[in-house]
Amino acid sequence: MKTKKILRRLLLAVITLILVIIVAGLGFWLIDGRSPQAFIVTQLFSKATMEGYYETKTDTTDKSTVEIPGGVKFPREVQEYRVGGMQVFEVAAKDASKPIVLYIHGGAYLNNFSSRHWIAMAEWAETTGCGIVTPNYPLLYRYTVKDAFPLMLQLYRQLQERFSAKRIIVMGDSAGGGFSLALAQELLKSDSLDLPSQLILISPWVDVVGGDDALQKYDTFLNLEVLRLIGADWAGDIDAHDPIVSPFYGEMKGLPPTDLFTGTWETFYTDIVNTYNKMKLSGVDARLHVKEKMGHVYPLWPCPEGKEASKMIADIIKR
Repeated sequence: MKTKKILRRLLLAVITLILVIIVAGLGFWLIDGRSPQAFIVTQLFSKATMEGYYETKTDTTDKSTVEIPGGVKFPREVQEYRVGGMQVFEVAAKDASKPIVLYIHGGAYLNNFSSRHWIAMAEWAETTGCGIVTPNYPLLYRYTVKDAFPLMLQLYRQLQERFSAKRIIVMGDSAGGGFSLALAQELLKSDSLDLPSQLILISPWVDVVGGDDALQKYDTFLNLEVLRLIGADWAGDIDAHDPIVSPFYGEMKGLPPTDLFTGTWETFYTDIVNTYNKMKLSGVDARLHVKEKMGHVYPLWPCPEGKEASKMIADIIKR
């Protein structure tokens, strides 16, 4: 009997604790406007510093080869190959009716894939049946946009030789989102390459020397002072306002349907909204998805807001 009483009390204590956590979480959400998980994620970020920038600038580590984290499982076999020396990973589509997503990862043109990139791609491949093609493109400080952009065009050309452009979706986050838009703008000029069926841009870096200083106090991740220097480095001897680097200044008319995702608490927010407005004025079928109090690339965050946006992206892919 004693043992049963102790077990009942323990069970009651656990249930009470769970209820307290749920109520506290709901209270936090109502007061703060964000889920507790989103708040925690923002506290885990650390902004780049000028000291770190100057240290990084001397780093010429070879980043041309990476591996998929062991804990990430794709629903179908991952093939690995090279395009002009650039490492590319590919997961086949479930069948010929599913789209092929060319995913260009972010990382300020400086960093390789994060674990969140791999997790998101694996989830989209599973839930939508899409194929995923993702390049490990040349990065600073060994390379600049002049090295990376031709390889991305070469990869796209090879994809179009294998798949109808109507099946291809180009998607990217942050720097990769900017790269995706710049690639599409370059395709507008091509007589031999067709545009993809869709663009999905997650917090795209559309102006490498832009950003909104007024939003810096809310952004726990991005440091505009450092990013502008990195952006200029990525441009190299090209004007930083050239559309190949800063697609905000490029041609929008004729682009495929485009979905843009942004949070109001990221320093890129204003540039992204302005890009959307420029697209709409140019007749592009563009949709802007804004989440209040969310930060940079929030659709990749492990929180309810991120999961909701990730599902929206999956729905766009399936559409």
